[in-house]
This record gives sequence, C-alpha cells and structure tokens, in this order.
Amino acid sequence: MNIITANKLTKCFGKLVAVDQLDLAIPKGELFGLVGSDGAGKTTTLRMLAGVMLPDGGDAQVLGHPCSRLNPVRNDVGYMSQRFGLYPDLTVMENIRFHAEIFGVPKAQWLLRADKLLAMSGMLPFKKRRAGALSGGMKQKLGLSCALIHTPKLLFLDEPTNGVDPVSRREFWLILDNLLAEGVTIVVATAYLDEAQRCQRVGLMHQGRLLACDNPDKLKLLADSHIKNPTLEDAFVTMMGEGADCAVKRRIFTQSVIAEPSVTLNKLSRKFGDFVAVDQVSLTVPKGEIFGFLGPNGAGKSTTIKMLCGILQPSSGSGTVAGFDVTSQPELIKENIGYMSQRFSLYEDLTVEENIAFYGGVYRLPAEKLKKRTAWVLEMAGLMDRRQARAGELSGGWRQRLALGCAILHEPPIIFLDEPTSGVDPLNRRRFWQLIHNLAADGVTVFVTTHYMDEAEYCDRLALIYRGRLIAVGTPLKLKQQQAAEGAQLPDLEQVFVELIEQYEGK
Repeated sequence: MNIITANKLTKCFGKLVAVDQLDLAIPKGELFGLVGSDGAGKTTTLRMLAGVMLPDGGDAQVLGHPCSRLNPVRNDVGYMSQRFGLYPDLTVMENIRFHAEIFGVPKAQWLLRADKLLAMSGMLPFKKRRAGALSGGMKQKLGLSCALIHTPKLLFLDEPTNGVDPVSRREFWLILDNLLAEGVTIVVATAYLDEAQRCQRVGLMHQGRLLACDNPDKLKLLADSHIKNPTLEDAFVTMMGEGADCAVKRRIFTQSVIAEPSVTLNKLSRKFGDFVAVDQVSLTVPKGEIFGFLGPNGAGKSTTIKMLCGILQPSSGSGTVAGFDVTSQPELIKENIGYMSQRFSLYEDLTVEENIAFYGGVYRLPAEKLKKRTAWVLEMAGLMDRRQARAGELSGGWRQRLALGCAILHEPPIIFLDEPTSGVDPLNRRRFWQLIHNLAADGVTVFVTTHYMDEAEYCDRLALIYRGRLIAVGTPLKLKQQQAAEGAQLPDLEQVFVELIEQYEGK
C-alpha cells in the first residue's frame, strides 16, 4: 500500500517552475530520502505533500486523500520545517503543550507521550529549560518531539539536522529508527549524503525534476566510471553533469618545523560567570595550513574563534593571530584576518557589486585596488553575469562564494570560516573546498569549523574540542589510525569523532 502517490505534481512561482511534473510513490513504513542541489524543489515538494502549499498542476494522494484537502487526516501527518517552529521563550514542555493543543490531543494523553518522546531523545532532564537556551542538537530533538506529539502515521522532515554535529545527528537517526519500528512512514529532505545512505530509497531532484529514484547502493552505480569505490555524493555530482572532474584537487602541504606560525594559543580560556566555555586550549597553526576545528554544538568552537578574531576577550591565557596579541591588539587582528560565518554576512537587499563595494569601504581599499579585487571576486564566484542581482536572490552556493570573496577582499593572510557550507548541496560544497585549497596554495592560512565529516577529510590537520577542552589533534589519517583496532580497516571520521568523545566521558 502506498502512503504517498504523486502524479505530475507541479508548482510555479511566477516564471520559475519549482517542481516540474513530479511522479512519486512511497509505500507504508518506508524511510524515503529526498536530496538535491539548492533550489532543486525539495522543500516545495514536502510542503505540497504535507498540505502546507497548494500545487499548481498534477495531483498527489496522501493517506488516501488529495494533498490539497488533508483536513480529515491532519492528525495523522507530522511536519518538521527547517526552522523547527519553536518558541524560544517557552520551556521544553510548554512548546510540546502548545503543539499538542493545536492538534487537540487530550492532556493526559500528551503528557504520557511527551515523557516517552523526551526520554527517547535524552531530553527528559531539560523539561523546564527555555527552548532558546538549548543547543542546536537539543532544539532539533525538541522540534521532532513537537512534530510527533499527536502520534502521526506519516512524518515529513525538511533538512532536520542542518548545522547539527555528528553526535547529535547520530542520536537523531536512532530516534527515527525507533519510529520506523513503530510503523511510521518518514520522508526526509537532507543535504547530508551520509544520512541519505541510511534511507531505504533516495530520490535525486534537480531543477524541480526527479532525476533518479532507487536504493542508495544502486544509485552509487550511476557515479562516473572513473571513480573507484564511489559514494552517494559521487553519484549526485555525476547526475549533475560534473562527474570525476568535480573532485577537489588538493594542493600539497608539507608542515615545516620552521614554518611561521599564523595562530598560537597558550592555555587560552573563556568563562561566562561560573561556566567555562573554553578551558586552557593550547594550539599552533602554521602558515598555509588548512586547519579543521571540530566539536559538538556548544563545545566551545565559536567562542574560541571569537577570541581569535578579536571579538571576545579571553578570561586567561594568551595567544597571537597574524603576529598580534589576542588580548592587547584585537583591532589589529581584525584588520589582518578574514571572517565568514555560517550566515554568510551579506546584505540581501544590496546587489552583488554593492556588497563587494560595501566591504571594500570597510577595509578602506583604494579605488584602483577595489576595482581589481571586485573583478577577482566576480570571476572566482562565477557571478560576472549576476553582478546586478540582489544577494537575496542568489542560490546558496553563489551566496556562499560571494561571502567568501567579501571576507578576503583585502587579501588577509588568515581566514576564519565558521561552518561556511552549512545547508549547501554537495556539488557547491566541493566547489567551495576547491577555492579553499587554491587559497592555501597561495600561502593563506585557513581555520575552519564544519559538521560535515567528508569535508574534514580535506583539512591538513584536525582538532576536536569537547566541553571546552581540546581532546585530540592530528591529521585525518593519524586520528583514524589511532582509533582503529589492530588488523581492522580504518574507521570513518564520524566514528572517530564519536569514539573520542565516549573515551573522554569514560564510557
């Protein structure tokens, strides 16, 4: 029995065809993954199937009812949007109660259901905490609990783990496994191809069309024939028409003992009241290195980067960035670094050229140099033909490259990238990392945080921070070798990540 059937489902926004005659069938009890590039139509598809948005053409049946008239089965459908739909000033239980009352769930019933869901997600101790004070992973699990409070038969999840660390993502998927065992049908849109691998079937969307739909192992066979041991991501980029040519061409980096250090930290700490966010971190990053900074949500990554960028004063310890002291010379640090946050730091109402001009003014670039650097950014970002487009109209990949260009307009020797590819599709992530390697080849030091473990492989060295402390530093290969059992094949970085934290906790 199919829970969902779509026949030539179509949605347009003006002249843009967001979903183009989509045909789809999803049986009861299946975990179905929807992947695709930015603007492929994934979110629009989920919204139509969930009855949140009306289609312009075609039709779809959901639980035996047209998707345009789901009121008779509304309580059987759960929908979790990318923004979770949480109220930050309400507590965990108050958020759950709010969603339960929307669906008319009796108090005695939702109280029992809430305790079960919070216990399953490890959130029971935080019932009285405000949602705004939760970490990203905890917000994600609360959002799922709210979506499940009325016990749906069908659950739609729109990129539910975007920007969430591997430990929290793994916990989230264990919850989904439990739901599948209860017979819930799950449709999930995701930018993480390792997550799509967990699905029973995966649909690949591009420009509103479904290009392929099959189980992950069969989809891997669609990858470029020149690629050995292809991944689902390789199949994805091949179907986008890129294939093996899209592989990141890494520059060769040899760490020298006499290399000039770009970043040095000596027992750097930061407290907020009694809370120790960063606890005596010592680290040296040489010039030209791509250094990956990993850790769960709330581990201290962003606080460390804010201290390194001269935004936040350390509580104790010392450090230098580009030769300047983090405590006494923060303004000089700001002038000699580039910084790009996960929100891209662009002004969406300004055009591409106006954004570049704004940052040129911030960095006080002379007119002639700004002209040359503007041409470089437009070429690097592939935006020559879109220079007059507003930043808010660009796709995620273009916005990302424009933000990088603005951050390094003044040619700084060090750039800090805080989750720069969060929510960006695999093809554009590969293009972005090629730019990073090109910059490093020119001697630029890159300090980057990421939750994508496949991206961490592109770094020269990695550091794992947990509860404010540095618990491991080394090359990706060295870290995997240290965690591998004798005679066994090397674990992947996500497994290494989880095992190191468990060892630190004494589990």
